[in-house]
Amino acid sequence: MPALSPLTIGFVLLNAIFGVIIGALTARAPAFNALGVPSFLWLVAGLFAFEMAAGVALKAHPSSLIAMPVRVSGLVMSFICCYATLAFMT
Repeated sequence: MPALSPLTIGFVLLNAIFGVIIGALTARAPAFNALGVPSFLWLVAGLFAFEMAAGVALKAHPSSLIAMPVRVSGLVMSFICCYATLAFMT
C-alpha cells in the first residue's frame, strides 16, 4: 500500500464529498435525473476530473501522483457515500 500523502488523503476525501453531492442531486433534483447520465458515470467522471486537475496543477502525469489502490479506494468511497446519501434522502 502506498504511503498516505496529503494528495492521496485529499483525493479520497474529495471523492467522498463528490459522492454525497451526486447522491443528493440524484435524490432531490428531477432535472439532474432527466439528463439520463447514470450516477456511476458521474462518480467516475469526478474521479477523472480530480486526477487531471491534480496532474495539471502539479505538472506531472496523474499515474505518477495517485497509485491504483488509492484510485480504487476513492471510487469505492464515492460509491458508498453516493448510495448511502441516496438511501437516506429517499
